[in-house]
Amino acid sequence: MNEKLPPPADVTKVKQELIRIKMLLEHSERIHFAGERKKNLDTLAKLGITPVGCITYINDLTYRNYLSGPLDDRDTHEPECVWEFGTTIRGMDIYIKVKHIEEDNLLVLSFHEAERPFVFRF
Repeated sequence: MNEKLPPPADVTKVKQELIRIKMLLEHSERIHFAGERKKNLDTLAKLGITPVGCITYINDLTYRNYLSGPLDDRDTHEPECVWEFGTTIRGMDIYIKVKHIEEDNLLVLSFHEAERPFVFRF
């Protein structure tokens, strides 16, 4: 893999971010899902879960699932609002990307089968 990885966040920052994400997950009205991207929908169908079902798996993430972030949003140029994680669900490696929208809402940008091997940072 020739792709240069950004430096990882401090493990304490990752843990704090996961606490923040999990607090938001307790309020379903604050969780939003990106448009119907085919690869997300295909993965959900393979796993037999709905977009709302993703919440359970996001809630199970730990700092060990951390891939990168906080990253700037490449589309909106918002600073340091995107986080990437990886996990395995039913034998399938799943890439998860979330973004804070406004101060207290979370947007699930990606929840799909990994397209390349994970490089866990911790």
